[in-house]
Amino acid sequence: MLKFFRNIRQNLLSENKFSKYLVYAVGEILLVVIGILVALQINQWKQEQDLKQLEKTYLKRLLIDLDHDVTNIEAAIADIDENQSIIKSFISSFNNTSNIDSLQKSMTAFFENGWLIFEFVPSRNTYIDLSQTGNMKVITNTSLVNDIISYYGYITQVEESNNVNKNWITPIDQAVAKETPAFEIDPSTSDLFINNDKSIAIKNLFANKDLLSRDAAGHYWINRSLKDNLIAIKGLTLDLQESIKSDLNKQ
Repeated sequence: MLKFFRNIRQNLLSENKFSKYLVYAVGEILLVVIGILVALQINQWKQEQDLKQLEKTYLKRLLIDLDHDVTNIEAAIADIDENQSIIKSFISSFNNTSNIDSLQKSMTAFFENGWLIFEFVPSRNTYIDLSQTGNMKVITNTSLVNDIISYYGYITQVEESNNVNKNWITPIDQAVAKETPAFEIDPSTSDLFINNDKSIAIKNLFANKDLLSRDAAGHYWINRSLKDNLIAIKGLTLDLQESIKSDLNKQ
């Protein structure tokens, strides 16, 4: 193609047709400019398409993370409800001093599960990727970006609140471990005290029922606080999912 244009220029010059050559030269320049502009437009269009595809990929990944969050929240709430029943049974067992077996059963259940402090660990991989790489800007819907940031910001607040609660209950847990034979009843450590009389340990625990009741009530309160927060997070999760799906449908 370049050889073809070069031949035309040479023919025009050899025939002393300078005016025609000038017109031709200007036309050739315009053609080159137009070609460059078209190439730039195509390149810009390709970049925009790549960014749109990247945006879709991130939004779909966020939906997967949020699905995991909903599943984990529902599982955590179910575990908390079961734990609350164990704690209630443990506290009410102090009203029954005649049945050692019943006391041991409720105490064993408490030290096995009632002492647990639940946590919610969200799926943050996509959000961390968006934040650390600066790719949050590929999401063109600024309102959606604000919702995403607010969602993970709220989760951080819940985590911090739960950490405060854990720090608050830990000294009481330590007092129970130090001042009572809790480890003799806890299924994870009871085998270490195989020669000890469990009935004596139960009676000793019953003698410390005020401390144990306060400890159990503290765990019950923490569980209820976390459950309320998880219910709120679940609502935010479902709302964010709908916003993301709506944005994807518009693309």
